[in-house]
Amino acid sequence: MEGPKVTKGDVLWGKAYMDRMRDMPFYIQGRKIVLEMIDNNVSIEQVLDFTGFTDHEFARMLAGDGPYTQQQYDDLYAQIRAHQTPVK
Repeated sequence: MEGPKVTKGDVLWGKAYMDRMRDMPFYIQGRKIVLEMIDNNVSIEQVLDFTGFTDHEFARMLAGDGPYTQQQYDDLYAQIRAHQTPVK
């Protein structure tokens, strides 16, 4: 049994690919988490410490792969802001 045929028009490259990715909710959530961490000078280790997530759970949240609700993402952003580390 053969799978569906992929045509040249089904494949996205370069700008078209990134435009499509930027519209996907998981990309938006992951990017927002990373930007919150950068803006607040918070490391992955700190996030794991104050959330109690395992590295696998945090990776799933970054990838949008899991049963996470918008409220859980909002709570994570608030926790990151609350644990802001001053830049030395």
